[in-house]
Amino acid sequence: MNRTHVVERAYQLARTQNCLNTGDVVKALSGEGYSGAEISHFQGSSIRADLNRICKMPKAEFEATPDAA
Repeated sequence: MNRTHVVERAYQLARTQNCLNTGDVVKALSGEGYSGAEISHFQGSSIRADLNRICKMPKAEFEATPDAA
């Protein structure tokens, strides 16, 4: 099975309307079957801040540029 890396998937989820913060991203990842070890990447303050920043951006920005990171 070739699945998207957990960090890449987290950034994809952060760009959706369903994720308003890093907690939502982590819940979504867990629901998709990512393990606790994989999700532990998001304990660091830097990556959490970056994901939170993306979650709070207007979602229309990502519709125009879906590959933005």
